Parts: sequence; C-alpha cells; structure tokens
Amino acid sequence: MRRPVGPWTPAVHALLDHLEAAGFDAAPRAVGTDDDGREVVTYEAGDVVWPDHFHLLESDEALAEIAQLIRRYHDVAAAFVPPAEAQWWDLAADPTGAKELVCHNDLAPWNLVRGSDGNWTFIDWDLAAPGRRSWDLGWALLSFIPLTPDRPLCDDAIVRRLRVFMTAYGAAEALEAALACAVERGAHEAARIRAQAEESIVKLREEGHAEIWAGAAERVVANANRWVALSRR
Repeated sequence: MRRPVGPWTPAVHALLDHLEAAGFDAAPRAVGTDDDGREVVTYEAGDVVWPDHFHLLESDEALAEIAQLIRRYHDVAAAFVPPAEAQWWDLAADPTGAKELVCHNDLAPWNLVRGSDGNWTFIDWDLAAPGRRSWDLGWALLSFIPLTPDRPLCDDAIVRRLRVFMTAYGAAEALEAALACAVERGAHEAARIRAQAEESIVKLREEGHAEIWAGAAERVVANANRWVALSRR
C-alpha cells in the first residue's frame, strides 16, 4: 500500500519496525518509500469492521480478542524508544503531554481488519504519538462497546461489554479511569472537528460527527458512575 508521507512517517515506520521485531503481527509492516516518495506499507486484505461488518464484534469473544490485542500492543509499545529526531502528528494526540507509550490514537472499528484467516489487524498508524494508555483505551471504549449516541445499547449490554473489554485488557479495576478518558476523547474530537478547516474535517462536520462525539462524552458523564457500580456486581 502506498500513501503520501508526512514529517511523522519516519517515526511511525520506526514504531512499525519495533512491532515487527517484537513479534506483534497485528499491524502492517513498513517497507520504506517508493520512487515517488510515497510511503510503502504492506496491504492487509480482509473486511474493515466499520461500517459494514460491525457484526464481527458483536460477540463477547470477539470483543475480548480486540481488548487483548490492544493490551499486547500497549505492552510492546511501552518498550519502544523513539528515534531522537522523532516527529509525531498531533492531530489526535493526548493533549496532556504524557509519554507513557506511543499510542495508536485511533483504535476503532474503521481501522480494524478481519483477515480471511480470522486474524485481526489494526491499520492507519499515521496518528500514532506519545500519550497515556487510557487515552487509547477511552477511544476504544467509545467505538468498540460502542458508547456513541448514534448506536445506543441498553445498560445491561453496555455493562456486560465494558466488563468483558476491561477484564480481557487486564485492567478491570481501571474502568472508571478509562471512562473518564472516554469523556476527554469525545470532547476533544468534537472540538477538533468544529475547529479545523481541512476538507475532510469539514465533511465530518457536515455529517454531524462533532455532535456524535460530544453526545458520547455527555452520555458517559451521565452514566459512568452507574455503569461502574453495575460492573462490580
């Protein structure tokens, strides 16, 4: 697969090289650049989960697999030492400046491929940048449970899926903190869509995505305490 490069491309490729060396097989491989200066990464064939294949994540087993995969990524990424000259795209980066690890920053169904062999692959790593684990987790909860108002689930289903996800990730006790970061992520994304003028962002704004993410943040604020209490029963 060939794509335009950015100032962040060398750092992202260094991250992908680290993942490959560590045996993490759920990410594309960085190949380099072609004669036209475009980045080259391996193409991951299969079904992108969103928007047409979200049913692939409806079972608790599939959701647990994704949570375990994210935990594997975080553990491998925690050992990554970025190049001294690394530059990162700050479009979705954790605004706190934390550097626990290099987050993917868009762990969501639209960046998840289910291969014909049944394996999962996360794609589109351009937004990777240092941040908190919870910054990635909050976004994953919003999109994989999901917690957005355009895809409402009943409380029982939400609590069950939150419990499955956080238990499989290995941090059931951190649900409250992850939901707090989900609020941050939703509000941050809504503000970003409302403020930026790029053509692709304008399209998201016109399609109502700012309201979706703001609504997700409001929904979590209104319900988080109850969800956490129910998850502990």
